[in-house]
Amino acid sequence: MCTTLFILYCLRHVILVYWAFLKIKLDNAVFDRGYVPCGRLRKQPILYVYDSDHVEIVWETNCGTTDRQMQLTYHSKEEQPVTIGPIEPIVLDRYHTVYKTKIGPIEGRKINYLIHDEQRTLTKGTFQWHKHTQDEPIRIAAMADNQFGMLTFVSLLRQVASKKPHYLLHAGDAIQNYPDLRQWQTDFVAPLTFFGLGQTTPMIYAHGNHDFDGTSRYVYSRSSNWFSFSLAQGTIHFIVLDSNLDWESQDDWLQAELETEAFKQAQFRIVVVHVPPFLEYWDPEAWFDLQQSEWSRFVKDRYVPLFEASGVDVVISGHQHNYERGERNGIQYGIIGGAGGDLDREQVKDWGMYEAKLFDFHFVMIELVNNSLIWETFDLHGQRVDRVVIKK
Repeated sequence: MCTTLFILYCLRHVILVYWAFLKIKLDNAVFDRGYVPCGRLRKQPILYVYDSDHVEIVWETNCGTTDRQMQLTYHSKEEQPVTIGPIEPIVLDRYHTVYKTKIGPIEGRKINYLIHDEQRTLTKGTFQWHKHTQDEPIRIAAMADNQFGMLTFVSLLRQVASKKPHYLLHAGDAIQNYPDLRQWQTDFVAPLTFFGLGQTTPMIYAHGNHDFDGTSRYVYSRSSNWFSFSLAQGTIHFIVLDSNLDWESQDDWLQAELETEAFKQAQFRIVVVHVPPFLEYWDPEAWFDLQQSEWSRFVKDRYVPLFEASGVDVVISGHQHNYERGERNGIQYGIIGGAGGDLDREQVKDWGMYEAKLFDFHFVMIELVNNSLIWETFDLHGQRVDRVVIKK
């Protein structure tokens, strides 16, 4: 008996991961076959950072809610309750009805929200917002390219949850095939929900090539293609770009954003863009013969000179499925594409700039502490494999 208990204790993390896998798959199958009564939440709310003052919230029911007055009410200790609604349903098919709304402007520190219709409460949650906070550390868990690697993603999120981040950062390719409704359920939303992260931890999200919507509808992720926002009274400023869109409008927006006082006055300036400007590992045939080396080349050719001239501190990307970090012309570049997609091991370019590499799955914790930005990389076992501190 003691031996059995000891073995179960040693295997508890493996058991948890496989239990999550089975639960997520079974839950999805039950909904797909119509065994769940109408009016139930199929996807718990996911919180997306929209800008410095707003959060976008996305959730989904299975059926039977289009004729109900769906509403969202939110409040903080400093603010009176605000109710938004009725919220227009987005009906994808018989068992997928999506709801999407923005809350804000947010002034409080701790935000409580409630999703309900005229009959009952569907769910409620709480998240922290650090627009005005300067007196305590802010923790951001960063990842990218989980795609179809659900088991790995669950293992990674178990470690992420143990770090108790205030925010998530996803640099794109949350799923493998954008139109596949099942993948949004099993490979992205459900793992985040299993650990309670999606409902409590606003996500900074950049679109990748696998989760790109050519119509810009973006039903399950944040709505706009590019955006910026600040935390901690403007101490840290983020610019999130879309490497799928070689558009003059994005160029114009970026140049204008780099001239804003919010950007210029920030102590730390971070850019998030899915395709890295200095990629080194890829499939050789695709890189050389299929000309995938030209993908998003405008990021390197047009945007990097702007980053260097304006004082960007960090550029975070995914796309390449391994980990690299290095400095070039005063900017730290981090490639963090190790959340579940098949790992890239074949080198197609050598930029001579990366000082840290890992050919394994991983995530990054970024912590703002006083006048320092601490970057720490962890593997699936929670072991730290890289660390750098940026001071101003």
